[in-house]
Amino acid sequence: MDAIVLAGGRLPPEDPASTSVPGGLKCLQEVGGRTMLQRSLDALSDARGIGRVIVVGVPSETPLTCDHPLEVIPAERDMIRSLQVAAARLAPAAPGGAPADAQVLVVSADAPLVTGEMLDWMRTRTLEGGADVTITTVERSVMEARFPGAKRTYVRLRDAELCGGDVAAFRLAIADRGVELAERLVRARKHPWQIAAIVGPGTLASLMAGRLTLARALKALDARLELKLNVVVSPYAEMAMDVDKPEQLALVRAAVGARG
Repeated sequence: MDAIVLAGGRLPPEDPASTSVPGGLKCLQEVGGRTMLQRSLDALSDARGIGRVIVVGVPSETPLTCDHPLEVIPAERDMIRSLQVAAARLAPAAPGGAPADAQVLVVSADAPLVTGEMLDWMRTRTLEGGADVTITTVERSVMEARFPGAKRTYVRLRDAELCGGDVAAFRLAIADRGVELAERLVRARKHPWQIAAIVGPGTLASLMAGRLTLARALKALDARLELKLNVVVSPYAEMAMDVDKPEQLALVRAAVGARG
């Protein structure tokens, strides 16, 4: 399975670290002596069954190492367009391209606690599920037990309370489908009510009334996106511990220090 690492996020100007890392790129902050991006690549190196790796969003001269064939390309105007361009490098028409029905792993470069074992878990869930898009989530109880005070965004369903993860997968063949809708959903990813409204008024009403279950939400998303979507609930809180704020960076640095 090939992999795409999304690394183009920048620190806000008010963040004290914005002027101390190259280009203000969030993923180039160090955690335990390595950048967050390098830690993502190390996890991919440790994972089984990984083919090519494309990093999107850092300068080509950025010093990086990976045990798999590695390519670095610029970021596009938004996350969905970046994924499309990266997918085109892996598509059947590209040199050495993968089959159209192949799955591609997507890893965020600002989740430095993800390990090869966790990526192996995700790869297995993706291949078993056979969906067009596979998304990770973590239950609130798991997240807060591992990282108290992490300040994640949760969606409260009737049968679960979940936050979004930082590892996903998609089938190459669907990279150019539903782009406008996907862009709207990505922009709203930290606002569950907005996502529900985009999916449809019935979904929003069910969420507001506390009646929306995970299965019903998936069914509505499948219909809206015209894709088969699978949401997997990860036992690993680290798969949702990305770094958006200085206090979250402190949390992951403490976790790396505790690992030794």
